[in-house]
Amino acid sequence: MPCTNAFWLTYKNETLAANADSTFACAKGMRRDAVQTERDRIRPANNSVSNGLISDDPLLDALIRAEASASRLRMTVITKTAEARKRATTDDVTDSMSQQLTLMVEWAKVLDGFQRVDIFTQHALLRNFSAQHLVMCAAFRSIHLSDAVWLTNETCLHKDSAIPDTNRVAERIIDKVTTPMRQLHMNEIEYIALKAIAFFDPLANGVTADSINDVEEMRQKVLESFERHVRFISPHKDTALRFANLLLLLPSIGTVARDLVEDVHLAKLFGLASIDRTMASLILNESQSEEITQSLLI
Repeated sequence: MPCTNAFWLTYKNETLAANADSTFACAKGMRRDAVQTERDRIRPANNSVSNGLISDDPLLDALIRAEASASRLRMTVITKTAEARKRATTDDVTDSMSQQLTLMVEWAKVLDGFQRVDIFTQHALLRNFSAQHLVMCAAFRSIHLSDAVWLTNETCLHKDSAIPDTNRVAERIIDKVTTPMRQLHMNEIEYIALKAIAFFDPLANGVTADSINDVEEMRQKVLESFERHVRFISPHKDTALRFANLLLLLPSIGTVARDLVEDVHLAKLFGLASIDRTMASLILNESQSEEITQSLLI
């Protein structure tokens, strides 16, 4: 059943209201114990309306609830101040990345398709998706900005940032991902679905033979739901072309994600930034990464 005009009006109004909020605050960090406490308290709602979004597809409903759960968790565990549009420092960038990776794990744990695969495949999916996740989240959060990336900890990383190398990645996120998202008028349901398609990658290094079919099946199911959503609910005329253009965001996201990984490697090698265990495990895939990832999955 096509979505009603009321949904699109509600979505548009909420998006405009969020984008108009100029009180971008700084964060003081995310403690692991706080995340666990809030994760136990917050559960996805048992209905098809979450975060102001509505879908008539059960799989998209589940993805919407998972996203809403992670969003509520983020707002609860990050302490905000009233400082507006604070320019990001190196610590802000690394703190935001670490926070977002922790939330990514919490998001994945809610997904039924993730729960069904073995622990080795879970590790593989998280490691494979981690840098793409950072790029996608930063890009979509910044869709209302033209010259900066709005980080999870509410600071802004500008194109002209004086932080070595990060301004290059910020510029590529804006030019290669955020701008196309804006040009496509990408909505949140499309963003949520695209995240799941990128996450359930059967070609991810480390996916086991026992789980590869489950991962492939989950990706196909999300693709089918995504295609139906675009075809029946999108207000745009050429839905086939729109569906293709949305999927074509993934190669650009992957390219920018590889640049991000390279910069994290260089930052750690030359001591330019503090790379914590979560980032080292998920982005750099360093030794003992499985033990660290396992601790996040508890």
